[in-house]
Amino acid sequence: MVRVLDSRRLVLERHLVYLPRIQLVDLSPAELQAVLETWTAYAGLTTFGPVQGTNVQGAVMERQLRRIWREGRSLTEKMQTRLEILADLRKYNYNLAYLLGSMAVASQYNAQAAPANDRLMTRGATVVAAGAQVEATEVDQNDGPAGRLAEQQAQENYRESVERVEKANDRAIIANTQAANANQQATDYQANCVAISTRLAGLGIHVPGAPTFYPVPPLTLQAEEDAERKAN
Repeated sequence: MVRVLDSRRLVLERHLVYLPRIQLVDLSPAELQAVLETWTAYAGLTTFGPVQGTNVQGAVMERQLRRIWREGRSLTEKMQTRLEILADLRKYNYNLAYLLGSMAVASQYNAQAAPANDRLMTRGATVVAAGAQVEATEVDQNDGPAGRLAEQQAQENYRESVERVEKANDRAIIANTQAANANQQATDYQANCVAISTRLAGLGIHVPGAPTFYPVPPLTLQAEEDAERKAN
């Protein structure tokens, strides 16, 4: 009984025991045909997505997949190529979903970082002004009590300004770090989408490698597999 069939392995179960992984290339034509007759293999090769029905992009992709199947030189090549393509399409949708989510989060963090940075600049300017005030009110012993009081007040204002700028700096660091991490995540997921798109293009399957992105829709691909089964 076929338990797992994907682009990396075929796993069979016999007498309630999972057998060691098998590569499709190691199977004879008769064994491959037997695998194709199982429901697990048939479903894995003929469907993509959780629901029936597709759209214009999906219809185009289904034609591309059928052409690639017909051009396969052997059943092994047809099955292996189909499995690799479907695996990449799943990875593409996975990365695209996280890309869109990361872009939304990055936008939110960028919006939060902007006022934090503005607040830090304002606090910094206040520290500079407070420091200048301290220098202006420094007195010698002849300035009397009023001068010393002004100097003490200026120093207290300066200390408070420094505390406020330190807190503003901490908040800005947190906000900028969150924004940078979210932006990097979005960049990484987009790079994954581009890499997968490039790899699929080499096989004759076209998915967006740059904005505007859209997910791969459900695909139905029974016709060529049905023909293969009837032919053998």
